Amino acid sequence: MNTLPGTVLPLESGSLRFGFANFKPLFLATRGLTLSQVCEIAGTELTTVQNWIKRGWVGHPEGKRYGEAHLARILLLNMLRSGMQLEKIALLLQYVNGSADDRADDSVPDSALYSYLCSVVAELNDRGGADNDSIREIVESLLADYTEPFEGARGKLVNTLVIMALAYLSGEFSGRAQALLSEIL
Repeated sequence: MNTLPGTVLPLESGSLRFGFANFKPLFLATRGLTLSQVCEIAGTELTTVQNWIKRGWVGHPEGKRYGEAHLARILLLNMLRSGMQLEKIALLLQYVNGSADDRADDSVPDSALYSYLCSVVAELNDRGGADNDSIREIVESLLADYTEPFEGARGKLVNTLVIMALAYLSGEFSGRAQALLSEIL
């Protein structure tokens, strides 16, 4: 992994642990990002993001500007799509946070979900490996201070993060296998 997950931005030492905080300065300096800026950060085509909005996987922009929730959702979809089908990622995000356009039913803001997932990946990198139990242990530790906005939210969040971590790792391993295969063929 040499880029911040879900982006084309170089992974600087320690930046993975900052998760979505890496993007906070962008939003402090602007009233939101344009579609082209979001696509440049994520390394996706404009039509891809437009399709995700059309399908309801990403909320509609506000006045053609994309906020933190939009960028976080796009980065989550982008970082997981090499290890899981997009439709299933969307269902998983809906499971934990309901509708992309309604924040009232969220277990956790998408920006925090992205940060938690980045922290899990950083911890797994430090440990040098992963299995279901170690991923769940890391997630449980990260969520020690999490307060449920509604009953059952914590369980949904734990399950979602374990699944996302496994999907992300699956994509990473698949990418490594493809790289090795291209070297020998």
